[in-house]
Amino acid sequence: ETKVRKELIREVEMGPFKHTVDDGLDIRKAAFECMYTLLDSCLDRLDIFEFLNHVEDGLKDHYDIKMLTYLMLVRLSTLCPHAVLQRLDRLIEPLRATCTTKVKANSVKQEFEKQDELKRSAMRAVAALLAIPDADKSPLMVDFLGQIRASPEMATMFDSIQKDASSTSIETMDTS
Repeated sequence: ETKVRKELIREVEMGPFKHTVDDGLDIRKAAFECMYTLLDSCLDRLDIFEFLNHVEDGLKDHYDIKMLTYLMLVRLSTLCPHAVLQRLDRLIEPLRATCTTKVKANSVKQEFEKQDELKRSAMRAVAALLAIPDADKSPLMVDFLGQIRASPEMATMFDSIQKDASSTSIETMDTS
């Protein structure tokens, strides 16, 4: 149930505007939430590559589903780094698309905030992927990192996320 089904998408007219409604979104969201739970409960019984196929689909889906898949990527990069490393090149493009998306200038404040939140989560996923040994040997990853560093906005955001990640890992080490 993680695939977008065209037959569940319809257009609704609201006055002079047409609004797209996805009736399958809640089902997909529930499916991705179940997938996230499976990471904790029965990772050893999953076909991790099939699981990653669905994660890859989620990276190209609706806002809520993207947020869940970014969380899954962070978890997967620590739980099964070798499998994620094998799929790294396929995961980078959707992450790059999210990080480079620009919100229209006439958009409402919530739209800017949503996009900023998506970018932050995508950057957290990138930081987690970089923590995998040999991830920095991927040409696509190196290229994407260069793109992040070349953009002042993205570089600042990425640096702050890396600082947060390193301070969090230090804190968790101290408490154990």
